[in-house]
Amino acid sequence: MPGDPLPAPSRGRGRHLGAKGLTAAAAVPPIAWTWRHLHSAAVSAWSAPALPGVRSGPLFVRHGGTGARGFLLLHGILSSGDVFGRVFETLASEGRLFVPDLLGFGRSLDTGRTSFPPEAHLDALDRSLADLPGAPEGWTLGAHSMGASVALRWALRHPELVKRVVCWGAPVQPSPEAARTAVAGSMMLRLFALDTRWAETACRWNCRHRTTAGWLSALAEPSLPVPVARAASLHTWPAFRDAVDHLVIDTDWSGLIAGVNALGIPVHLVWGRDDPTYDRILAGDLAQGDSLVTTDFRDRGGHRLPLTDPGGCLGDLRSAVYGPLR
Repeated sequence: MPGDPLPAPSRGRGRHLGAKGLTAAAAVPPIAWTWRHLHSAAVSAWSAPALPGVRSGPLFVRHGGTGARGFLLLHGILSSGDVFGRVFETLASEGRLFVPDLLGFGRSLDTGRTSFPPEAHLDALDRSLADLPGAPEGWTLGAHSMGASVALRWALRHPELVKRVVCWGAPVQPSPEAARTAVAGSMMLRLFALDTRWAETACRWNCRHRTTAGWLSALAEPSLPVPVARAASLHTWPAFRDAVDHLVIDTDWSGLIAGVNALGIPVHLVWGRDDPTYDRILAGDLAQGDSLVTTDFRDRGGHRLPLTDPGGCLGDLRSAVYGPLR
């Protein structure tokens, strides 16, 4: 502090090297963060979206393009539509592209709502898309993680409109108990999803200090683009709690997929081989027999394929629409 006496200059080689060592030690965390950030597949593959966004009904939606074909991209938990970066915006040259922030997350933050059941997410999508001009004649849905649960439910609600569904990193599990075990494998989700006392306390702090919380999220996730990591703070406790409970843990994934399949809507499920969120036996069983369900397992890439492999995910969507490239 100003006015405090300066420390006496160090004498002797040992003390001098000790001060240098402390300085070097203090530099290790930012150096390590920078190294991980610069060598991250997600950081190198992602670029900020350019399409304009508007508040349409209860949701913030980026959109663009024209034509009868529609693409709707749905993000996962603790995230926003910005996970679908500029690579995905080439779809706006092939039809109508809509990328919402799901209800209660990102720029669709709703601090007044205390309940976010699955039907609320579907109603919000219906209202927001209806308020935007140029509704397409048919939809191709692309969804990541928790967003896969929303996409499959929306397909069941609108079988006459949805033509196909592509899901990346869908956290399919055979039972709620298995889903809870999978969630417990992530320290962040274990703290926030399974320890409700800690989660509520943290979320209250997050709501009071969103800017600080966003930067702390970026520091904690050096492998993510900074704007994507900062969006993790844009949620409330009810939005997060209900998303985990109703859209991940208590989701009957086999029933949802079978229901969409029975309506004649193809479903393509894609995972990175080191994605820890899904049950491999169930994933293999989903595509058996005469099912319209297909699966793909990438040799590399984890749970965040839209960030780490956006070109591959874009290819998944185009293959679903136009057929496999030959």
